[in-house]
Amino acid sequence: MCWLRAWSQILLPVFLSLALIQLFISFSDHKLTKTHNHWNRQLQAKYVETECAQKQTCPLCTKDKRCIWCREERVCKKYCFPYSDCKFNSIFWANCRVDLFGIVMLILVVLLAVGFLWYCLAYYFYMQERQAFYQARNGQAPGFDWSATAYNS
Repeated sequence: MCWLRAWSQILLPVFLSLALIQLFISFSDHKLTKTHNHWNRQLQAKYVETECAQKQTCPLCTKDKRCIWCREERVCKKYCFPYSDCKFNSIFWANCRVDLFGIVMLILVVLLAVGFLWYCLAYYFYMQERQAFYQARNGQAPGFDWSATAYNS
């Protein structure tokens, strides 16, 4: 586990500094450019809404990453995740085979599998460190003795 702590002590400051740099860059814009960008984004959002509304089929709609296909209404809408006015299991984004609920569940399963593997590796290295600790004390690591017989006669 010692190497795990060493890597975490190296990588944690790196990731924190990158996050702080990103925050500094995002907040360093002038207010004038922010209001100008705000109006440009609103105009672009209206353009995307009309562009998505013109698409009539799921393959055409999902080709554009800014649009989602609502299966219940059979309508192409602008991708706005919390405010899509469709049921979560009838939204298709980026493909017409797997709905958004399936994609989210797939991501969740992958995260759980990676977490479980991480836990198993941490437990394995913990047991290796524990066994090395017992051997360093010139003692026998606790465990089952396979060479012992059940009954001594």
